Amino acid sequence: MQKARVYKGIYYVRISDLPEEQQIQIKNIESRNLIIKILTESELMSDCITYDDYRKWYQNIYTQVSPIEVEVANEPQKVSFMQWLKHRLLPNT
Repeated sequence: MQKARVYKGIYYVRISDLPEEQQIQIKNIESRNLIIKILTESELMSDCITYDDYRKWYQNIYTQVSPIEVEVANEPQKVSFMQWLKHRLLPNT
């Protein structure tokens, strides 16, 4: 789970700082109003989410679907849900 940044009392996470899989999944959430903009002295960050919303999403949604444990060559391995799904749908890739 990503650590929070703080700007003028706002605890937030930049989506672009997240691992690629989290970026994809969080951008696909139905409630687009969770994504906020933060204007600093030097830039406009338009890809932020409050840390509280990120933490709730991470604990209640992301960790329930990823990572999962699968057996590959009789050895259990942790893989992301997206990797597992790709392997199931496109087994020769």
